[in-house]
Amino acid sequence: MCVDTLLRILVGAPQARGLPSQGANHTGALYQCPITGEEWDCVRVDIDEDVDLERESKENQWLGVTVKSQGVGGKVVACAHLYELRQRFRQPSETRDPIGRCYVLSEDLTVRDDLDGGEWKFCEGRPQGHEQFGFCQQGMAAGFTPDNSYILFGAPGTYHWKGEPRTELSAGVWNHT
Repeated sequence: MCVDTLLRILVGAPQARGLPSQGANHTGALYQCPITGEEWDCVRVDIDEDVDLERESKENQWLGVTVKSQGVGGKVVACAHLYELRQRFRQPSETRDPIGRCYVLSEDLTVRDDLDGGEWKFCEGRPQGHEQFGFCQQGMAAGFTPDNSYILFGAPGTYHWKGEPRTELSAGVWNHT
């Protein structure tokens, strides 16, 4: 749970029901909730709405397991560490690699520039299998450096569960101070 500047709480709900367009029963979600006395005024944030079942699986991906905000005027990151990349769909040798994925959103929780969106999958395109990046689970942890120059991702499943921290430069683009 994160509080940001618009007097709302951002809530990750890793076991939330999937949308019909996601082809999954439970995908997880990110919700924004105004700080009020009302019990049911949270709204699901419109991210991660489509699926390509030949390339990915979002069933039990746990979107919202990690939610972080830069604070006033800054970005928000929400991750699904169990997002699966599929290869050789419907073949006897089909694989599903839980590489993980994170969404970076602008302050208004929309995609507004090139750094926003769901393409933060640094383990995609790398050698798969548990001995390298196939069980990456990017987004089990994520955050921003105090000066907002970098975004940090944790990927505990790489290299036989030795894990890997990943740092991505964001200086000048995300720095909102």
